Amino acid sequence: MSLIVAAVDGSAQSCRALRWALRYAAGRDATVQAVMAVDTKNMDEGDRRVRLDGAERLLSGVVDRALEGCPRPPTLTYEVAEGDPSVVLVDATHRAELIVLGSHRMSSLRDPALSTVSLACIRLGACPVLVIPAGAAEPSPCGELVLA
Repeated sequence: MSLIVAAVDGSAQSCRALRWALRYAAGRDATVQAVMAVDTKNMDEGDRRVRLDGAERLLSGVVDRALEGCPRPPTLTYEVAEGDPSVVLVDATHRAELIVLGSHRMSSLRDPALSTVSLACIRLGACPVLVIPAGAAEPSPCGELVLA
């Protein structure tokens, strides 16, 4: 069984990336894993626990919303991982067939087209990277997506 990783940070673009990952996995023998990276460096234990608990609640809600209206969803797991998002997600590429990330809407052509996390996954990752542009159409709920 293959693994599709979707990077989730709670933004609208990352939620769209998760829905695209679910759509890609539909009709395939694939599991989707939603990964939220939380950098807790330099936090005391109390603040660290609050941050991780909040991330867990946020990610659970994003996953629930992504599955709404999905008649036959693929297997979906999720995890909150501690660490720098670039490092966490590049590490995830070593166990995945594909990683799906959302892009950020840029104000002009002079702005960088990709985030540092997206660039790290593209440059250092071990699997293909699918970056969903901000203007991409919203995928239908878990309908099969075929990339030609």
